[in-house]
Amino acid sequence: MVIFLGNLTISLETGDEQVLRGIASQKYKSKKGSLAKVIGESLRLLSKQGARERAMERQFRWMEKGFAMGKILAKKREDIYDRR
Repeated sequence: MVIFLGNLTISLETGDEQVLRGIASQKYKSKKGSLAKVIGESLRLLSKQGARERAMERQFRWMEKGFAMGKILAKKREDIYDRR
């Protein structure tokens, strides 16, 4: 398996950088690559949430459209049970 690693340069506000570094040090104890791991985990989580939201929207559209459940041909209960 070949893994390609990319380099990114990002600019964060001071508060956001402190939050990122705090999460990374809390979770990975200041190990090398901890910032990249936290950012990668966040991206995967956002991706999952996006996929889940799209699936929910699709399901709600189907529900609003409705389903063809067939027609009831009998008008009276007696017609269904053949009682007269």
